[in-house]
Amino acid sequence: MLPILLEYFKFTVSKDFTLASPAFAALRQAVKTSGGVKEQYYGLTDDEKKDLIWVVEWPGNVVPASFSSGTDLRQKINALDVNATPVSWLIPFRFPQEVRPALTAPVCEFAFVMIKDASDKDTIATSLHKTFTDCYYALADGFTGGNWGIAANNDRMHVYFLGFQSREHHAKYFASDLCKVEINALMPHYAAGSGAEFSKLTQELS
Repeated sequence: MLPILLEYFKFTVSKDFTLASPAFAALRQAVKTSGGVKEQYYGLTDDEKKDLIWVVEWPGNVVPASFSSGTDLRQKINALDVNATPVSWLIPFRFPQEVRPALTAPVCEFAFVMIKDASDKDTIATSLHKTFTDCYYALADGFTGGNWGIAANNDRMHVYFLGFQSREHHAKYFASDLCKVEINALMPHYAAGSGAEFSKLTQELS
């Protein structure tokens, strides 16, 4: 299987925004026709704010030149955000199946760990991977799959893509003693930008 590059977007949208938005539909079509995208996911966050999440799987493991910073298409993407400043993280993975079970799950959690400048990246990365393999993958009831990666546009941002059968399954695991031990060990290294989002995503294939 070939490696992939996912771009995670989070948009602050107006209160009357819906997933049927013509502007958003036009952007999803644009990444297909101009960017060659075959797989994308989108949904609103499962909270009162209702931000828009959009995950695009760029072909060829690179963002096409037509969507690079400063281009007309990138500006149209930015304009979907009410402040024209959407969050964007580029996360490479070895192959699609590493993260597809999370993106297609009833509940997809995006967990963000931004590491402080003073913390050693390699040491923390080892701990982050242990958290995934020993806790989520091995022990979390209702966990459907996923993985984690390091953002290509900021190597201090680590992003988990985690699938759960329900928010209740996630809450039960998050309250476990093992999870508390892992989180408490990592928290001193968290910087601004760490946090989590939940969504039920729609998969769009072409």
